[in-house]
Amino acid sequence: MLTIRLTYLQIFPTDTVESQYQLLQQENATNSKFMILDTNGKDLINYNLKYIVVFDKKPFSLNNYEETLEGLMALNLIMKEEIKSFNYNDIMQSNGKLYYEISESTYNKINAMKNIKGIYSYVYKEADKKEAWTVSSLISNIPENGDLIDGSLEEQIYKNTKNNKFPQKSFSLDNNSVYETSIAEEPQINDNLKLTIDDNMTEKVRAVLKSDEFSNFTNVGVTIMESNTGKIRVLAQKDETQANINLSMEGSGYEPGSVFKLITLGAALDKGIVTLQDSYTCTGEICKDKIHGTITAEEALIESCNDVIAKIGNEVGYDSLMEYAEKVGLFNRVLNLQQEGKNEAIGQKPDEESGLNNISIGQCLTVTPLQITGATNSIINEGVYVKPYIIDEIVDSDNNIIKTFNAESMKVYSTTTSKLITNVMDEVVDKGTGIKAKADGIKIGGKTGSATGADGETHGWFSGYFEVGDKTYTMTVFIPNINEKGGNLGGGDTAAPVFREIAKIISEK
Repeated sequence: MLTIRLTYLQIFPTDTVESQYQLLQQENATNSKFMILDTNGKDLINYNLKYIVVFDKKPFSLNNYEETLEGLMALNLIMKEEIKSFNYNDIMQSNGKLYYEISESTYNKINAMKNIKGIYSYVYKEADKKEAWTVSSLISNIPENGDLIDGSLEEQIYKNTKNNKFPQKSFSLDNNSVYETSIAEEPQINDNLKLTIDDNMTEKVRAVLKSDEFSNFTNVGVTIMESNTGKIRVLAQKDETQANINLSMEGSGYEPGSVFKLITLGAALDKGIVTLQDSYTCTGEICKDKIHGTITAEEALIESCNDVIAKIGNEVGYDSLMEYAEKVGLFNRVLNLQQEGKNEAIGQKPDEESGLNNISIGQCLTVTPLQITGATNSIINEGVYVKPYIIDEIVDSDNNIIKTFNAESMKVYSTTTSKLITNVMDEVVDKGTGIKAKADGIKIGGKTGSATGADGETHGWFSGYFEVGDKTYTMTVFIPNINEKGGNLGGGDTAAPVFREIAKIISEK
């Protein structure tokens, strides 16, 4: 049995009753002033439906008990079945209207009743905030007072939707003081957000993350962007009730570990400091568990050799390495989400004192998975960094385009450097540390990574690309605390298989 919920105008706002009988009542149909649509026009906001019945005292008091006694008795029984304390006296002693939240079955029974004066019912759509860290939840909760940070994504959304009004439903009294019950929702000239997100692709990703194969992982973050456009197609995680890990919301980011080696080797090649065939010797000083011996720079990336990549990083130098890191989007917010309690992480740029042996292999710095997706993509995309973005268009209620957004881009690596590193990423998957990302019939390249943070937790990474038809997608899979249930796993054992399964399911026709 539902608990009684009598609420007044401040919760379910209506126009103020100004005359003895107001012929038209308008009710807000939802608590959201704008829709959030995916790239195919699907509404991304999940709603809880609330069923409301309204008793309007003035016209309700006009019921002729001789004519409507049977209906009033039936209505009283229906209401009392759900709300034990329901009493017509409460309505007659009220100053205007009383609102009751009821069940769907009671709502249907009341809607089937005819000729009772002064009552109407409607369905109120309340945005579901249970999964508060989904994309739609993050950008739907914009402060009404406009108290926003200059330049933030929230401010941008506010400026484009501030003139919107709540969609409303209207109910009119007929000559017998009976409210018409089938009045269509009032059209609103509202501007809505159309995102780059593809919900169909996102649902495929969720199916993989929730499969039995990956049940050992409490959470997994996945970001997928269209390589040449910067459009984010998927920004999802296994547990959307936890703070968004792809953006490290309210955090400082995560150590990238060996995925950062792409930037180190990319900078060295681009500056002409090394070639892929240059030889180095791994003595196990940093690798410790495995001594690789004399290997080339190419083999060092394929086998993820810490010793050799650290030596290459020292040749690049701190300033140049940080210059490349910042050019590919590290240490800056990507979406620029900023509001109280929901701030996208900037990441932490390392001090030179941390040592290039550490920095070159992705230690002593922090990043977000979305930043890494953009950084990896700059290699895949012919050396051009394309800043990932999520709002594609502002559209009106009829889906007419009001405003279009485009990605910022900048050439970082030469086309030659891009092709060389991409080819090595293919080899990582074909015969290196990323072999568990390999899938028959799908072109995949990438880089594994593992890093243990200051909290002692080890995180697993795999960042790379895959091709579907004529499209190339860049994806990062991030798994926090991969050894929480024991073991000594790395990104190649954890994130790489997730990457593989996602690439397979998205490639399916």
